[in-house]
Amino acid sequence: MGKACMQTLVRVVTSSARLLAATIWLLALTIAGLPAAIAAPLQPAARGTLTAPIAVQDILKQADEDQQLVDFSRQLLAAPSPFNRLRGALDAIAEPVNAKLLTTQGAALRELPIMRLESLDRHWEFDARRYARWEAESRAAFAPYEESAMQLAQRRLAWSAARSAGVLDGLPPVMSTRVDAVLAQIDECEAALGAALAAQFELTQRASTIKARIRSGKNDVAAAIDDIDRRLLKIDVPPLWQDLSIGAGAQGAVQRGLEIETRFARDYNAAGTGNQQALRVVQILLLPLILALALRSRRHGETADAGTGNNTGALRRPISVWLLLAMLAVLVFEPDAPLLVQEFALVLALVPVLRLLPGDTAAWLGMRPAIAVGLYAIDRLGVALVADVGIYRLFTLVLNLLALGLTLWMLRRPWSPPIGRFKALKSARRPLEWSVLLILAVAAICNVAGNISLAETLTSGVIESGYMALLLYASVTACQGLLRVVLSQSRLAGRSLVHRQGPALQAALDRLLMLAALIGWLLYSLHRFRLLRPLHSAGSSVLALGIEVGEVSIHLGDVLVFVFSTWLAMWIAQAVRRLLREELPGHSRLPRGVGNSIASLSYYGVLLLGILFALSAAGFKVSQLMFIFGALGVGIGFGLQNVVNNFVSGVVLMFERPIQPGDMIDAAGVSGTVREISLRATTIRTFEGADSVVPNGLLLSGNLTNWTMYDRSRRFEITINVAYGTDPSQVTAILNATTSATAGVAADPAPVVLLTGAGDNGINFSVRAWTTDVGRWMHVRGDLLEKILAALQAAGIEIPYQQLNIHLRKPTGDQPA
Repeated sequence: MGKACMQTLVRVVTSSARLLAATIWLLALTIAGLPAAIAAPLQPAARGTLTAPIAVQDILKQADEDQQLVDFSRQLLAAPSPFNRLRGALDAIAEPVNAKLLTTQGAALRELPIMRLESLDRHWEFDARRYARWEAESRAAFAPYEESAMQLAQRRLAWSAARSAGVLDGLPPVMSTRVDAVLAQIDECEAALGAALAAQFELTQRASTIKARIRSGKNDVAAAIDDIDRRLLKIDVPPLWQDLSIGAGAQGAVQRGLEIETRFARDYNAAGTGNQQALRVVQILLLPLILALALRSRRHGETADAGTGNNTGALRRPISVWLLLAMLAVLVFEPDAPLLVQEFALVLALVPVLRLLPGDTAAWLGMRPAIAVGLYAIDRLGVALVADVGIYRLFTLVLNLLALGLTLWMLRRPWSPPIGRFKALKSARRPLEWSVLLILAVAAICNVAGNISLAETLTSGVIESGYMALLLYASVTACQGLLRVVLSQSRLAGRSLVHRQGPALQAALDRLLMLAALIGWLLYSLHRFRLLRPLHSAGSSVLALGIEVGEVSIHLGDVLVFVFSTWLAMWIAQAVRRLLREELPGHSRLPRGVGNSIASLSYYGVLLLGILFALSAAGFKVSQLMFIFGALGVGIGFGLQNVVNNFVSGVVLMFERPIQPGDMIDAAGVSGTVREISLRATTIRTFEGADSVVPNGLLLSGNLTNWTMYDRSRRFEITINVAYGTDPSQVTAILNATTSATAGVAADPAPVVLLTGAGDNGINFSVRAWTTDVGRWMHVRGDLLEKILAALQAAGIEIPYQQLNIHLRKPTGDQPA
């Protein structure tokens, strides 16, 4: 008896200890795996886990389920572990992070020029993106381990609770053996998973340290850049006449700058990001495309002489076009690339920029493009070769004075752009050049006075923004030439949209290119003049302004995003509708009216998706909006039944297609030509010239007559009266011959002449004829009537007129007078 009590006590203590250990293990796993649990929800099997004691009747079933979980855990442990791969990727991230922290800390960071700081800032941002990708990958890789460990811990808790409740006491030996085997396997898998998770926790802790270093390094660089921006209006060094400081710390700064650029370029190229791959694909595909277009353009004689101003003349130099667009693609596809890569791309574009200027543009610009390119080349050469701070100060001053003198020379030169082109540039030419002259003069004064940072910013800003304007203009010219050649191809020129709207389409594309170039030039110029960062910061602060009431918050930025996204959605929807309306109606394989229905439904579909995207971009949750719209739909349905009826009728019209634009119809008391079919109403152009808007509900609820549903044929009737005594067969022959000879009267079905009866004044004939052009049936009827009257008159057949015979009788003597 005492021995049995002792065994029971030991069993209870053991079960309690196991329960406590399992609880602690589950709590630790829950805390450690919370981010992964948030990022990756539990699988359906996890939702069926038990935390209450297992019932007796469910023991075998639960043992089988736990065996499946154990088998899954063993397969997971037997698979190749992602730990080594993730550790190697983390080492690749940590190496440049630690190297940058060692070489660019404290005073060494403050000594770097702004160009190196911007490149270093991009490097830190690049490391942050790499770490974010690694973090997402690690969470996805370790989530199965954490989930399996949590499920095993929950199973352990359930079995321990069952043992503590005495459910497992008195089980048959076979069942007890089965349960003990499952528990032993759970213990084994928990131990193996614990070792894997311990390594994961260690790696995650190390990753957190690297993330903190990345954030710290990025903040330090941002603070250094902000410090330089604040010191733009302060004196950096003594005036030029007091101390030049040649040879002071030049070698160390140059070496650190070179290390920064080369390390960033090496890491960036080794990453192989999607932007890099897309850039390579674009650059590779551009070359054969440009060569093919240039060859076809020359074959058809479309390349213009350099002096004609035709943009297709750029295709006479296809290699220059490819090199210019390929280098411009570097700036577009890799905005976060090392500055060294972007500067190299801009330098490679120097010669193509000059070669691709249109002949007339180069003529009236004169030496200005060559001056802009030359100044930019000298500026980049000085940045690359001049290491000493004092010598670079003198170099900047000389370059500034050279640019100042050339600007004065250009002000005195005559400048007359072609008539009709660049009128705005002609009027803004002198203010622009005087502004450049003023900026360069201020830069020279700042250099002499000791404000080197402002002098370098102003001088480089003027030179680089001028070169960028020239580069973008040459790129736009090359793109316009390519677009003109593409649109002139036979396959596109034959399309309805290009054939009808070719000039308008080309003008729209030209405006779009010019707008993109203008926006790019403004952003680049603001960046070079050190204005983009403060404007971005101030703009972010302004856009963050708003009101918050409970869980509802409205900010200025959200409103602007919503307005812009809605406008963009409307513009895209209209463009899609116009494109489909131009192309689909002429498609021979589509049934009647399908093209218009597809165009209209596509318009509303794109518009609806655009508005939902605009609401989502503005911060609204689409799921909540759908719930609100559903709730409001009931009230709207009762209050606006007619409007809803018209919308539903519009959808029916789109799918049933009883009418389409261009049809001649009679409906709802209106006769005319269908001009437009929308979801709510249909616009009908009456024969009197008025536009009548008819709700779609009236079109479907009443009688609808479509004269052109299947063809454009229409029958008309003319009634003719001839005098009594006329030979009917002669009249019939004359009417048949005249009708058949009239232009516009269809031969099939053949005209019909019928004798319809005898009237009060003569014999009645009816002429019934068809015309294949329903739009001109009134004209055809009038011509036929005119010829019938002439033919009857020539045959001497009298056409009676309305007359009234009055007979007067003289009264007799017996009748009163």
